[in-house]
Amino acid sequence: MKMVRWLVFFVMGIILVGAVHSSVQAQEIPQEPDDIIQIILVLDVSSSMDEPILTGDMPEELLALVDQLATVREDEELLQIEQTIETILIDPDVVNARTSYLATVDALDEWFSENYATPSQTLIMQQVEQALLALGCSPTYDQAITSALTIDEVDYWISQSCSGMTVNYEDRQTLRDLVSYIGEAEYTSLQETSDASFQVFFDALEERNYNKLIEQRDQKRLDLNIDALAADLDSMIAELGIPRKLDLAKLAAKTLIDLSRLDSVAGRRDSLLGLVRFSTDSVLLQGLSADHEAINRKIDALEPLEMTNIYGGLDEALRELNRNANSEMPIVILLLSDGHITTGPGPDQVLREIPLQANEMDAVICTVGFGATEAHVDFELLATLASKTDGEYLFAKSGEELVNFFVACRQGMVGEVAQITGYVNANASQEVDSQMVPANTCELSLALNSTTGEPVLDILDPQGNLIGEETPNFLFQSGDNLKLYTVLNPKDGEWHVSVRSESTGVEETFFSIVVTTHQCLMPPTPAVSPTAYLTHTPVPGPDFVAQATPILPLVLVVLVALGIFIAFTLRHE
Repeated sequence: MKMVRWLVFFVMGIILVGAVHSSVQAQEIPQEPDDIIQIILVLDVSSSMDEPILTGDMPEELLALVDQLATVREDEELLQIEQTIETILIDPDVVNARTSYLATVDALDEWFSENYATPSQTLIMQQVEQALLALGCSPTYDQAITSALTIDEVDYWISQSCSGMTVNYEDRQTLRDLVSYIGEAEYTSLQETSDASFQVFFDALEERNYNKLIEQRDQKRLDLNIDALAADLDSMIAELGIPRKLDLAKLAAKTLIDLSRLDSVAGRRDSLLGLVRFSTDSVLLQGLSADHEAINRKIDALEPLEMTNIYGGLDEALRELNRNANSEMPIVILLLSDGHITTGPGPDQVLREIPLQANEMDAVICTVGFGATEAHVDFELLATLASKTDGEYLFAKSGEELVNFFVACRQGMVGEVAQITGYVNANASQEVDSQMVPANTCELSLALNSTTGEPVLDILDPQGNLIGEETPNFLFQSGDNLKLYTVLNPKDGEWHVSVRSESTGVEETFFSIVVTTHQCLMPPTPAVSPTAYLTHTPVPGPDFVAQATPILPLVLVVLVALGIFIAFTLRHE
């Protein structure tokens, strides 16, 4: 009888240990997706990006000013001068001279990147400009200071910039420190080559009366009062809080960066981000980097420039990826343009060369056209670029659509993506489309963004439980432009989502949700017969010791308790 009783106790102990082990196994963190996503933002900063996003709900005075400005810009003589300027810029000799000059700029940038931990001389020029403005000096000669060959030249251009002012030793030394490379032999050689190449480019323009035409264009704009009208429009737009296209592009880019930062903080995956801006020329403002704050600052500093060179922007991005990207990790180029190519290689050359280079490194190109109507953008070029690289194309005419696409493009590198958009009334709740989560899902994330209001999500799992702070494996994060809800190892089945507005106003709030599900990697199913296709080799599971190690303390506690109980029972008998 005693043996039977002891056997019962022993079996109960084993069952208890097994239950504890099962509980531990259920709490294991699911397998994580790829650790690093590499993203290059390629943003159009041509002059048209300065245009505001206008709707029919604008004041009549504003719309009248817009019409007036559009009319004077259609002046026949002005258009003829601008067409002549454009013809000069696409002249083969000018293009070749410009290409040679830009190659010397690239060589300088590569040298700076290797020796001064900065991806371009342009960034140093921006720092010099900011330092001059802080001193109350003119930034007119910032480029001359940045590309000088000797310290004496630097001092001369500082004096020219700060004419009529006294610059003390400390302030002058601060500017010198920004160009500490001046005097180094390798830099001097590269800069002299670049200066000579620029002179050839300048002479090619001069031979074609380019500079005189620029003066004529500027005088004609003055005669037509274009700049004054544009200033009045800018003032009215600022007063009404109407964003420019570039403002909304910045918001979309910064929201994507916000999402990348939150994902990294959550320990899910890191993102290396780069930034290229393109207009007549293309500049790599930020090489691939995990410094999200640095790229945010560079996005803030973007301003509209001149023409549209899509090839140049993409080529700059691909060169950075060739230099620094890891082809084993996901790569995406996100291209935004609001128009057609007006300088540089045309659409045929873009489509002939860019997708081929992107596919060689498995880089996906997502493209977005941004404007009042799709006719304003080269949608055929953008759509074909995307389709040839397994990317996505979108035409956006609002900031909300733009932000949503940037987020969805990034999340497409993580897993399967679904998008939900809509409106919710102030202080109200609205259920949106339910989401089916398949079995073996490692991660369910919902990225909520809104350009106005303060919407939040209420999420119910398939059993009807409200997901909240006490829910295991749930993480909520809030950024500047985004709220991120992440559930690890979610239950399979139908999940219900509601959007709730916490706004105190009476207006509707537009919201956008990007839902991402990531499947865990599964061992391949054995085939009945061999196939020629490659399959992943299953990763061996942990051995008995590895599995037992985490629960050994629990086993000891159970066995000690069991031993005490048995001893007490024997003594009692």
